[in-house]
Amino acid sequence: MSAARRAMSGDDRIVLMRHPKKRLAPARRDVVQARWLRHFDLVERLADIGSWRLDLATAEMEWTRQARIVFGVDPAAAMPTWDRFLNFYPFNDRMVLMQAIDRAIETGQPYEVETDIITEDGRRRRFRNVGEVDGPDGEARCLVGVCQDVTAQYEIERALERSALIDDLTGIANRAALNRFLNERFENRSTEDGLAVVLLDLDNFKRVNDTYGHQAGDQVLQRTADILASHADRIGFVARPGGDEFVLAITDRDALGRLRALLATLLTALTFPVTGAAGAIVVRATIGACVLDQGITSRSDILRRADLSLYNAKSLGKGRAMVSGDLRPILPSAD
Repeated sequence: MSAARRAMSGDDRIVLMRHPKKRLAPARRDVVQARWLRHFDLVERLADIGSWRLDLATAEMEWTRQARIVFGVDPAAAMPTWDRFLNFYPFNDRMVLMQAIDRAIETGQPYEVETDIITEDGRRRRFRNVGEVDGPDGEARCLVGVCQDVTAQYEIERALERSALIDDLTGIANRAALNRFLNERFENRSTEDGLAVVLLDLDNFKRVNDTYGHQAGDQVLQRTADILASHADRIGFVARPGGDEFVLAITDRDALGRLRALLATLLTALTFPVTGAAGAIVVRATIGACVLDQGITSRSDILRRADLSLYNAKSLGKGRAMVSGDLRPILPSAD
């Protein structure tokens, strides 16, 4: 005897054996239906999903209990309308969802998109939206949709992505993030865009490491990153590609207009002593910069020119800066 038949109650088996075509009595059907509704509600709750059904002719919408819960709607309240459903989605996300639904209705193919929503109580959540049309003989009579809350998974993925782009020691962007940033600037470049790439090397960094150890060297790198991040706020992007090398990408028009003065200020801010039993070791920065012009067509071009300016600045001595195409060295500001 099968497990399914063993699980069936004795009375049920007798009814079906004596009357093969006979169905369960209406009262019994109501019990079975209620059991399956509870089962379906439990499955939706465990999966953190909700489902809905839209009549394409009347625009009337039916929601499961869990659908109302995941959208932050009181399950005992009236079912939200189609217009209210769409308004849970911020404008851009709403457009993405509506385009996917339109294609599903036109083609008969299922849709699947991820969007943000704003729940009834004001929480921003990340939803996976899937659905398809339903009707006899392929006729689109209604649209059935399922929404799953994937916020936790989405935030984990975003955190992992961010961690892959952050320098562990200093907390600023790493080489991969810098390359991505510059590539995007060149891919979406317009005549209105401005950009300067500033390369910085720390003078006497190796001496600090050799004299006071790597912990002191790490503190120098962290202090340098903090200084650059404070200056980069609202004017650009700062990264540590590796070692004692840092990059500041300036995109702010006002900052670009006063680039030489800004570099002089950075030279002053990045001059500080590291003290210990062996005495003070003064750390300084040497800087090379390049401003984007029509002759520069790629990330590698602008980095190469900035690196050449850095080489020229080092050839003149420590603690100064040079800008590509400008032979005048820049010294620390008097402030």
